[in-house]
Amino acid sequence: MYNYVPGVPALKRSELQAAGEDFSNIVGSTPSCMLYKGALSSGVEIAVVLRSITSIKEWSKECESHYREKIA
Repeated sequence: MYNYVPGVPALKRSELQAAGEDFSNIVGSTPSCMLYKGALSSGVEIAVVLRSITSIKEWSKECESHYREKIA
């Protein structure tokens, strides 16, 4: 797992899946990724990007921009 926001702990996929209600709350998409809204058990809202990547180097500028726009 990769942590894109400093100070926020990395979460396991199972934790993200539970927080995002099995990835059912889509708030945006690009051709290369989907953005979901979720909430941790503590009530903290989170944004989750789901993309099939094998390396952080595959994280596109488009996905980064879309992600930051939605969490802002």
